[in-house]
Amino acid sequence: MRKMVKGANVGLAELGEDVASVVMSLGWSGATGEGDVDVSVLLLDGNGKVSGDGDFLSRGNPAFGNGSVRLLGRTSTADGGSEERISFDLDAVPAEVEQIVVAASRHDGSAFEDLNDLRVALAGSSGEGLVHFSVDEAGAVSAVIFGALYRRGDEWKFRAVGQGYASGPAGLAADFGVDIDAGAGTTGPGPRAVSPSATVPSPRAPEPSAHGDEAAPESEVDAETDAAEVELDAVGAAGDDGADREFVEHERSEMRDFVKGLSPDDIKSGGWFTKLSAQALSSYTDKVDWKYFQERYEGVPADVIVDQRIKMASRYAALEGGLSAGAYSAAVAATIGSLGGASAATVPAAVATMMVDVAFITRLQLRLAYDIAVLYRVPLDLSDPDDMWKLIRVAFTIKSGEAVRGSVTKAVPAMVRPVVKRFYSGAVLNAAKGLPVVGKYLLQRNVIKIGIPVVGVPLAVVLNRYTTLLAGRHAQAVFRNEARVIEIAERLTGRSRHPQLMLWVAWLVILADGKTTDDEALLIRHLVRLVRDQHQVVDRQLAHLVDIDHADVWRRVDAEPGDLSDLLDVAEQVAAVDGDVNTAESAVISELRDRCCRV
Repeated sequence: MRKMVKGANVGLAELGEDVASVVMSLGWSGATGEGDVDVSVLLLDGNGKVSGDGDFLSRGNPAFGNGSVRLLGRTSTADGGSEERISFDLDAVPAEVEQIVVAASRHDGSAFEDLNDLRVALAGSSGEGLVHFSVDEAGAVSAVIFGALYRRGDEWKFRAVGQGYASGPAGLAADFGVDIDAGAGTTGPGPRAVSPSATVPSPRAPEPSAHGDEAAPESEVDAETDAAEVELDAVGAAGDDGADREFVEHERSEMRDFVKGLSPDDIKSGGWFTKLSAQALSSYTDKVDWKYFQERYEGVPADVIVDQRIKMASRYAALEGGLSAGAYSAAVAATIGSLGGASAATVPAAVATMMVDVAFITRLQLRLAYDIAVLYRVPLDLSDPDDMWKLIRVAFTIKSGEAVRGSVTKAVPAMVRPVVKRFYSGAVLNAAKGLPVVGKYLLQRNVIKIGIPVVGVPLAVVLNRYTTLLAGRHAQAVFRNEARVIEIAERLTGRSRHPQLMLWVAWLVILADGKTTDDEALLIRHLVRLVRDQHQVVDRQLAHLVDIDHADVWRRVDAEPGDLSDLLDVAEQVAAVDGDVNTAESAVISELRDRCCRV
């Protein structure tokens, strides 16, 4: 029998040969009396919601329409506990059902923390045990998702969820489109849908609240499970403050350990930022790529996923702000009337608390920006100092010319290059020092949040949420725009019959007015990359060109036989990439049109 940990998943085909029919058992002990625990099953469509009354199974509606899913009823166990069984004929489940969520709820003020040995098990048609998952420390919640069966292509998989709902049965039902006000099994609009591949925000192993004594082998915790340490999206996350707080407190614990390893000089010089960058991005970038998101949100537009992740990150940031500022205020209050708020006894606690807050928000925003770049399929090579600097600048909304003891944009790239050469290994930053300008900048920008006792708590909550929302929206704007430019470059390259000449024409249009905008620079960079990758063409003469000669470009155009309409399309789209076409660009396009017509 496979032992599972929270967030882990496994394909049923890995567990046995005949797994088309399975039985799931939910068990607990310490519950007595009818109605202590009510088990429910929700059959969800591609939008993550029930599509009709019959898709919500409970005691009052124990079987799905065609009988493929049935509540078999409750039995007593040998240890005095209870067990509820559910049968699944997976081959008979309609194709439109993409996920089956199994949950339980308690009523009249009862909570799952009062029960013992919460567990879920899966058995095959012959009764052999397939998986077992213990739900530890469910907490003071009245609703829990135990597990889920979901489709991945032609295969059914099982995920060990173990997610509690602080908002109770009402919040759980609303998440999946069940209108409980109209009676059980009635569907309503619901506040949001859940992706069939969504996972709960489990902390990295070892998990503080979802572990049995025996950890699952690494092979059991596949890419989806490994990613739990970085998930910002979650089943029920928007309405589950308890789960959010648990995740934030775990991350804060990691940051406290990180801060303990810093020296006073690391904090004073700003060198802490390079160490945190290594910690934040090392294994993360190996796991989180386009395939990672595609598996979880197949068919969902990038804009939808980005919006969800930004909102979740801002909630985490607000929670962290309140916890850090509250801890700082408590440290100061403890000294008032004796040593005073500025005493030596207060300073270490204040510095440590401030650094936990800064480190938490820094890592959160850095990973959020990276996620957004990946979601929009913007290529980032973090072993390239320019790409690394772009990610830093976007993540923390550092504007061109912003000064912290000089210009950040002037100081950092010069410092990044030697750091990258010395400490990068692939996509992993292992620097021991560097980027102090950014570190000092972030400290200066964050210190105000907890600098005033009492006032600092609401201020930290608001500022953390605001700055994370701002950083997320900024990253969305930057990387979405770059994705737009990449789409244009891919379209032009794919259509072009003259890839090398296309680059000359594009560069001629860009330089027509004597200046290059950011979008134009992006476009030519991606055009060059795509022509190299798709057509194996590298024009070294163009790469070393300083001033372009119009006559030289026109000679190249006139010497090319055949239909040149693709070049005219290139010129028009390049001119419009940064907005309205100006007079100089129009003149080049007009000249090109005349020459194309003559050809």
